[in-house]
Amino acid sequence: MAVAMASTMQLRRCGPAANSSPRPCAKAPAGVPRVAAAFLGTPTQLAAQRRRLRAVRRSASGGLAAQAMLTYKEAATGIEFPLVQKLWLGEEMRCVGAGCRSKKVAFIGVKVYAVALYVEAEKMARELGVRNRGGFFDGDDDFCQALVDGGCVKALQLELARDVEGAQFVQALEEALAPRMRLMGDTASLEAFKKVFVDKKLAKGTNVVLMYRTDATLDVAVRPGRVDWSTIVADASIASAGLCRGLFEVYMGGESVVADAKKEWANGARKLLESDDIRRQTRKGGSG
Repeated sequence: MAVAMASTMQLRRCGPAANSSPRPCAKAPAGVPRVAAAFLGTPTQLAAQRRRLRAVRRSASGGLAAQAMLTYKEAATGIEFPLVQKLWLGEEMRCVGAGCRSKKVAFIGVKVYAVALYVEAEKMARELGVRNRGGFFDGDDDFCQALVDGGCVKALQLELARDVEGAQFVQALEEALAPRMRLMGDTASLEAFKKVFVDKKLAKGTNVVLMYRTDATLDVAVRPGRVDWSTIVADASIASAGLCRGLFEVYMGGESVVADAKKEWANGARKLLESDDIRRQTRKGGSG
């Protein structure tokens, strides 16, 4: 299966002004490089987004705060993901990058879905800092492996760029996961994962969230569009360390189905690492 994608980090605002660039911050936080501030969002921007999310949860309609939200745009599909959001479990999640899953149909590359990676940013940044001080980082693969290994909640959010049958969607993942799951003697977990999708029709715009919990449980949620993920209940919870790790390595491992996206995720990890360095330097500076 051929893979093609192009992703770039863009902080955008949804709604009528989506085509305009966000206004630059008047001033980055003291001691924070401009690049890090742009990635993480300034305290003012993120506080404003939190207020909008709280307002939506209080609203009678229960719709997602699609307006005036900082987003990360996946370049190949144009699909935008919230830069910061709260899921049904864990702390506030930060998008560290996105890529496009594509395949060849009659020798033509077809975009199937965009996929974004979310992590608990502060916890992950601290873990990356520990690894960096131990000299574990060399290239993109090392950063991606650290994201998979990180002892915090992490999630892959997929948004369909075209209509796909659920059985067709899960078949490609099954082919990549089956050898590992057979070796571990845990094919039952893979079957449970497949059952979530086989009878579904995944229309364009459908969102799938795959959450890797710290207790080695995979939560799966499928919704017809964007929702307030903090209020939902997962469609399935599958306790399997092998399935959790195997699924995330399908995307982030050495034979990734979205290989070029690994550069985006590695760059996101580097920015998290930079934020941890700043935190440590600030703490040292204030301790004297």
